[in-house]
Amino acid sequence: MKKLSLLFLLCISIAVLSCSSDDSDSTPEISEEAVLGTWSGVDVNYTSTSTVILGGETYVTTTVGEGYDVDYTITFNENPQIFLSEGSYSAELTVTSFGQTQVQNVDNYEFGINGEWSLVGNQLSITNEEGDNSIYTIEFLSNGLIQLTGLVEDTIIQNGIETDIVANTISTYERQ
Repeated sequence: MKKLSLLFLLCISIAVLSCSSDDSDSTPEISEEAVLGTWSGVDVNYTSTSTVILGGETYVTTTVGEGYDVDYTITFNENPQIFLSEGSYSAELTVTSFGQTQVQNVDNYEFGINGEWSLVGNQLSITNEEGDNSIYTIEFLSNGLIQLTGLVEDTIIQNGIETDIVANTISTYERQ
C-alpha cells in the first residue's frame, strides 16, 4: 500500500511540475491570483533513483519518464484554496537496473487528485486528500504558461527491505 501511495504522490508531482533555470539569487514573488484558474498539462518528465542495500551490497535503479498523450487539467480555486485535477497521460519509462536497460510504455496514468494549496514566494504547497504534502517550485509563470519543479524523497520498507527513492519531477502547464 505504501508503494501505491508513493506512486500516487509521484503522479501528482509529475502532474504539477516543469523545469527552468534562474541565474538570479532572488526568489520571485508570485501572487496567488496569478496561479488561480484551470491549467492544462502540456509536458511531463521525471527522473528517479531507487537505492536498496541488501547483504552489504548497494543496488541502484534509475528511471527516466517522458510523458506523451498528456490530457489532464488542474484547477486552483480560492476561498477555499482547493485544487481539483482530472484526466490522464501516458509515459515512456526507461529503467536501468543491474546494468540492463528496458524501455516500456505505460498508458493512461489516471489523474484525479484533489486537495488544498498555498503559495509563499515561488513555493507552491500541495496537500492531497490523504494529507500528503509536497512543495513545488514555480520556475516560470508568464504568457499563459507555468513551469514547476518538484522533489519527492521517500523510504519504503517492504518485507523488511528498505528502499530509498528520490524523484525529480518536471511539468509544464498552459492556462485554459
